[in-house]
Amino acid sequence: MEEERRPHEPGNLEDKVDHLKEALDRHDRVLETFRQSHIQSIKDLNDQVHALSLKMEQSIQIKDNIGNSSCILAAAAASLPRIEFPKFHGEDFRGWLYKCDLFFQLFENIPDDSKAKLASIHMEGDALCWHKEFMGSRNSALPLNWDEYVRKMEVKFNKPMCKSGPKQGESTPSIKMKKPRRRICKLQGVGGDDEAKKPYFSFGPIYYKKDNVSAKEEAWQHVLKNTPGRAAATTEIYMSAIREIEKSARDSYAGEEADRFTDSQFRMMMILDGCFFLQLALHVLGGSQQLGYPADHNIFGKSTSDPRYKDVKKWIEAMFFVGNQLPLVVLKQLMKQSYFQKVINEWKPKQPSELSRKALYELLLLPEKRSYSPRMWGALESLWEKVFDSRIHWMLQQKPSDLLHGLHLLVLGPQLDLTGEEEEEEEDQDLESQQQLGNSLGAIDEKTSFSATKLRQEGIHFLLSRGIGSRSIHYTNSIFFCHGYAILHLPPILMDGDTELMFQGLRNYEISQKLDISKREVCSYLRFMSELIQTPDDAKILASKGIIQGDAKFKYKLPGILRGLASRDTYNQNLRVVKLKIKDYSPPIWKKYWHIISFGFALTILQTVYTILPYYKTG
Repeated sequence: MEEERRPHEPGNLEDKVDHLKEALDRHDRVLETFRQSHIQSIKDLNDQVHALSLKMEQSIQIKDNIGNSSCILAAAAASLPRIEFPKFHGEDFRGWLYKCDLFFQLFENIPDDSKAKLASIHMEGDALCWHKEFMGSRNSALPLNWDEYVRKMEVKFNKPMCKSGPKQGESTPSIKMKKPRRRICKLQGVGGDDEAKKPYFSFGPIYYKKDNVSAKEEAWQHVLKNTPGRAAATTEIYMSAIREIEKSARDSYAGEEADRFTDSQFRMMMILDGCFFLQLALHVLGGSQQLGYPADHNIFGKSTSDPRYKDVKKWIEAMFFVGNQLPLVVLKQLMKQSYFQKVINEWKPKQPSELSRKALYELLLLPEKRSYSPRMWGALESLWEKVFDSRIHWMLQQKPSDLLHGLHLLVLGPQLDLTGEEEEEEEDQDLESQQQLGNSLGAIDEKTSFSATKLRQEGIHFLLSRGIGSRSIHYTNSIFFCHGYAILHLPPILMDGDTELMFQGLRNYEISQKLDISKREVCSYLRFMSELIQTPDDAKILASKGIIQGDAKFKYKLPGILRGLASRDTYNQNLRVVKLKIKDYSPPIWKKYWHIISFGFALTILQTVYTILPYYKTG
């Protein structure tokens, strides 16, 4: 027992030292554990303090935002105390909306979701009743933006002024809300899968594709770069310009194609598509240098002689694709802006003869060139006006809704009797007695040869018409006006690489517009010309008279082109009458005896010569 207790006796110094070391180690471990625990506690406390600080900052920020939002109207009113928000009772919606736009331009800090609330505070009568019903029936929990609110109000209050128009003697102009007769519609009714037929590139809402935006964005940035002033100010100018004609632009589209886009989306689409559309048109007309693009640009740097120019032709095809149109009112509004006015002012384009370029020139460029006409006096100025009006006034009177509609008018030409569509329908009714003859004509068409070669053999001549378009086709058989023989007057046909494409687009346009068969004048014209030009010899006869113009290699392709485009639709009134007159033509009686008379006259001359000749020999 004594031996076992000996190592722990105080007298054993070595054991005491070891014992102290072990105790010290245990103490150090306890301190380290306590220190780590203390550090972790401090860290957790710091994290909690930091999280609380963030929550407090967010709460303060939210409170500040709420306070700022509620004080915006008061601050705005304090800056301009005399300006009050326009009140609305349910009448003159367009005028009220115009005042609202001006108000929001002055007070730019008003949030978009507060505009509808502000407007509703200043509503009375029918307008306030409508607002209560609308907000009660609205299911969405999202904030109500201003564009959506205006569209809903427009359905209710933007109606024609028919209940209380201006009284007699007042000069207040009435607002016409009638939609255009010809509207931009989707390609339909032409056979095959209409849905599969889409343009190479989209313009407008009908064939809208998001993957086409890059080229349009580049064209728009080019406009901003070449327009003096800040980009934001230029954008606002363009947006205001489109806002002025937005209602007319939306009404130019059939159905609900444009309703898929909000007001701001629709305006921006019109700006992007329209600026790119106009730059393409000016480039095709020869204004590449004036547009300001570098010579190596992938689109606007290509000349017509460049082999890569065929890519640009695809864009031109898209410009005339049925339904892929921009309202002409939008293009004209954009042409008034400084960038395009500068291009026009620095450029002296030549009037083109090709059908597609002629349409672009006369519909877009020529009206704007009038602004830069020289200042002349008296008779010279009057002569300039007459020349200008004779070229485009008749077409602008028709108010084409889009480029394809304008091309359609250009091919048809002016009405021979400019008395309006109502009198035209009355004439159709007066000619009902000829309907039986027209039907009989259709029955014998396939048995009757109507080619230019056959008609020329029968004594009918061809002459270039002095009028414009297919409506100028007429037949004359008077000794006083036709030099003693029958003449068929025809308008010129210019053959180029785009002719077939243009006529195909016009044929599809008439079908898609669901025009009555008797009103499909281009289809009727194509059928008439396909029967007249059946062989290259027929084309050669008309080319010798200047009726078929253009590249020779395209002239002799015309018979095949016309056969592919012609339909079996009935003729319109004018061509039906011309066909009947040609069918009833017979050479004059005196022409049957012309050879006998000529032979007798020749014998008389010979007899006279031989009678006088011996007298001179005797002398």
